[in-house]
Amino acid sequence: MSDRPGTEVLFAHAYYLAGDTRHIGLLYPLPPLQPAQVAAWLAREGAATVAQWDPTFRVGASSFEVAVSRMRPPAIWLYTHPTTRSEALQMLLSARRSGAAVLVCGPDSDLHPRLYLDGGADAVIPVEGMEFATLRLLLALRASQFRPDAETLAQVPGIAFLDPAQGFRRNEGTSPRVGLEELPRPERDPMQTRIHLERWLDHRSFRSLAVCSSQGCPLPCGFCTNSVFGRPYRRRSPGDVVEEMVDLGGAFDVDRLVFADEIFLFDSHWLEEFAAELIARKAHISFEGSAHPGSLDAGVLPALAEAGLVHVDLDAVSGSDSLLRSLEWGYAPSDIYRSVADLRALGISVGLRVLVGLPGESRDDLDATMEMVQIIQAAGVEVTRVDPGSPALFRKDWQRVVAGPLLDAAAADPGTRLPDIVLDAAVAWINSAGSHPDADPVDQARGYLQRLSRPMLRAVVRVLPLWRGARSLEWKRRRRLPGPSRRKS
Repeated sequence: MSDRPGTEVLFAHAYYLAGDTRHIGLLYPLPPLQPAQVAAWLAREGAATVAQWDPTFRVGASSFEVAVSRMRPPAIWLYTHPTTRSEALQMLLSARRSGAAVLVCGPDSDLHPRLYLDGGADAVIPVEGMEFATLRLLLALRASQFRPDAETLAQVPGIAFLDPAQGFRRNEGTSPRVGLEELPRPERDPMQTRIHLERWLDHRSFRSLAVCSSQGCPLPCGFCTNSVFGRPYRRRSPGDVVEEMVDLGGAFDVDRLVFADEIFLFDSHWLEEFAAELIARKAHISFEGSAHPGSLDAGVLPALAEAGLVHVDLDAVSGSDSLLRSLEWGYAPSDIYRSVADLRALGISVGLRVLVGLPGESRDDLDATMEMVQIIQAAGVEVTRVDPGSPALFRKDWQRVVAGPLLDAAAADPGTRLPDIVLDAAVAWINSAGSHPDADPVDQARGYLQRLSRPMLRAVVRVLPLWRGARSLEWKRRRRLPGPSRRKS
């Protein structure tokens, strides 16, 4: 499914690596699987001629306009995510100018349908039942020669669109969800996939592809809208997942598979069967996934390590016990430390995902999180700013502070006001980037450059409101506390 002429539906997402260089480090990104899976479903069930356009290594949204003008598809399907909102809105303008029927689907358009409709989309497809909804919409558009008028769009349950008076409308009803056993595997164009894998060697020492074993999230956290993975939780059979891994390993020169599940290390019985199947097949495929400190079972880790598990991203959230309890996260900082020790004992590297700006978070809570990160010295850390004022309540804003995008924005506009907690975390991480001797080489190089630019960063901080806490953080670093037991409750 390359970007060829004669395409009926062009599928695309809006992730450009050039705009998120922090993920060139260990916490690197991979294209979302949803567009590839819906494309495969449409090709099989709707006999559609589909293509995918992957912007990961493109220079910017202007390259999408070139592709659209060359292909001239009658319909364009764009995946939306809060991390890529601005790029998606730029791509919508290009799609609208091409005259195509523009369809959007994904967690961000689910939360903000009017934003995308005003930005140029003809219809917002709900994430729940996206496969059937897209198929029904395609059939309706075909019958109308791809004219996305209100009469055509009104035929598809659950979708949102604007009526002729620019009023917001959402059709009643929902489309059924496709069973996991009925879903085709994500369509991967051989040539484009090989190009993608080779390009990763420009940034990393291994080639990676994403794979998914489940849909939905099994854990009720205190901070989630399930807008990305949804509910209920469903999982493929271990044998089916291993079969796909073996097929991918045979078809492509892939060095590592990354499980894109919200939580991969979940359900010990499933994981035991999965590991046994991989070992029995002698697949020798390295893989990584995510884990929740409250549900990580150390008993299954040796089998997974033998089967090829090499890295785990731990959803650590916060180092503050009182904050985790108040938000009902279901685990304590001691569980985080225990999980890290269990993983490292088997030679499995650990990355951390933490949040700053949580509801009720105090300066002491943030210090506890920074202390935790300093103690663990993870292979990679992703810090995400929280937007507690969102209508979705506790929805992630997904704006990462590690690489300095918040500070970059502040430098461009000195009048920008940022939450103190976000600013403190951003500056603290810029100051400490690359300091660990085992840090990723890319992070080390970036850390040295960033330390050279500290005078500029301090100047930026001075024009922002109420910078405080630098002395407290420096004092915490010098203390080198051994663990959470020394921290005040």
